[in-house]
Amino acid sequence: MRSTRSGRIAACTALAVAAGMLLSGPVSASEKPVPTAKAERPKVDERATGIRPEAPATKATARTAAAALPQLFDVDGDGLQDMLYRGLSGKSYLKTFNGEDPEYGVDGAAAGLGSSYGEDFKDVIPAGDLDRDGHPELLTLSVSGKLSLLRAETYGASRLGWSGNGWNIYNKVVGVGDLTGDGNPDLLARTYAGALYLYPGNGTAASASPYGSRISLGGGWDIYSQILGGGDFNNDGKADLLAATPGGTLYVYPGTGNRSGVFGNRTKSSTGWNMYNQLQVLTNKAGGNWLLGRDSTGRNWLYRSNGAGGFAEREAFGKGWEYTDLFAGQGGVPAHGRSELVGRTSGGAVYYYYGKQNGGFGDRQKMDGEAPISQVGMAVASSFGSQNEAGWLFWGGGKLYIDGNYAGAGWDIYNSLVGVGDVDGDGNGDLLARDKSNVLWLYPSYGNGYQFRNRVRLGAGWGGYNKLFGAGDVTGDGRADLLARGTDGTLWVYPGNGTAGFGDRVKIGDGGWNTLKKLAAVGDITGDGRADLVGVNSAGTAYLYKATGLKGLNTFKGNTSLGGGWNAYVNVL
Repeated sequence: MRSTRSGRIAACTALAVAAGMLLSGPVSASEKPVPTAKAERPKVDERATGIRPEAPATKATARTAAAALPQLFDVDGDGLQDMLYRGLSGKSYLKTFNGEDPEYGVDGAAAGLGSSYGEDFKDVIPAGDLDRDGHPELLTLSVSGKLSLLRAETYGASRLGWSGNGWNIYNKVVGVGDLTGDGNPDLLARTYAGALYLYPGNGTAASASPYGSRISLGGGWDIYSQILGGGDFNNDGKADLLAATPGGTLYVYPGTGNRSGVFGNRTKSSTGWNMYNQLQVLTNKAGGNWLLGRDSTGRNWLYRSNGAGGFAEREAFGKGWEYTDLFAGQGGVPAHGRSELVGRTSGGAVYYYYGKQNGGFGDRQKMDGEAPISQVGMAVASSFGSQNEAGWLFWGGGKLYIDGNYAGAGWDIYNSLVGVGDVDGDGNGDLLARDKSNVLWLYPSYGNGYQFRNRVRLGAGWGGYNKLFGAGDVTGDGRADLLARGTDGTLWVYPGNGTAGFGDRVKIGDGGWNTLKKLAAVGDITGDGRADLVGVNSAGTAYLYKATGLKGLNTFKGNTSLGGGWNAYVNVL
């Protein structure tokens, strides 16, 4: 949720009161709520620390310096790859490591990397110096699947002429450097089914496409949660690929420099990398190659390549990264439009907790309406538009309001409204509704945040579940999934298929989930791009269930206590 939510809340309050519906705002559980006029993210310094990595002066690095690969994202031209990242506020920052402060370096706001025509990007990809003019290019990926080319500058980016649609057929788009040996940086893209394609760079960065026709590199790549490129990890002067499984095993695919972009046989590097929620590659012109990992506390750790597919002992890199929701070049498309927990008391007060990227929440905020909202239906959904913001639903008397906008009448025929994200594959979040005959319907979104197309019947027999919910991807394939809790306490997932429906259900939790009196899908709050759950037991203790990217009964990892006092809420959303 962004600070722009405050204006929508104000509008929603006025409309809700006029319609006999009442609104208020978000909270925390362990302390007395302090009323505020609006809900915004706390004013925190989103800039994170990071010490400039320096490769030791060894014979191995001296040998490879002459054959070192060009950096994918060296904005200031100092020979060290820079870092671009986005804070929870939506503001982007550039870290160049060249300031007086050895930890912050030059760490300023990067303009021109936010929304375009009101549309947020959901990924940003360092592409390398596509036209070899000494300035690196970036690619931004919109919610609707448009890839746009930008030239990176020290304090921002300027748009170039090219953009292309249709990239929402991929769940990963990765800049990888020169794989084909012609000196031009290339691009990799992976489909939801696991097919990997190479888009060879053609040496341009203007109005024409910077890439040639795609080349198939085969299937089976869906076993990896992260795919990273741009470094040389076997000291042969060719760009390699790193790929990590959800279970934490890291593989190196050696580049061959072949015109077809094929890789050599993979080698197993090491295990345990699932202790990090995001991985990144850093390089320098002296032949240094590092792997950077962010842990669950928001600290980043640096591993220097040993030139043989392995890594040296880790070194502390920096802290404060729990406020970062997107690293440029992290090799994945993050969840879009949901990362918060909302609680409503019996008196109708509503409290909001923003999710950090370390499995925790910020301090609660109380959102004040003109009256409490205890007598109306309420839900928090993944974004129904192109903005990276959750949608707030209120309904009563058959009338539905979304973010202060009137969404029509007749909604009293439904007993459950759920916004899990994009169901039909167009990039915009959609609405699911279960009627009183237990038939499930899909309302495809127009993408403007509150209007829907004609409903589509998804099937009957949904009365066997006492809760339908979801907020993004829990299976690890990048598509929004529907979760359902059976009346017997079992938990199921209906994997999204991207074509206005869901695949066959899969059991992801044995009986016992009914012991959680409140259960909510809160989006990604652990920083790995997968949607997490929060449950509250009868004693009022809240627990976090972290999505793992694994399958079946391993979909969620244990539970982490978030503390007591949560029985102050009758609803947790």
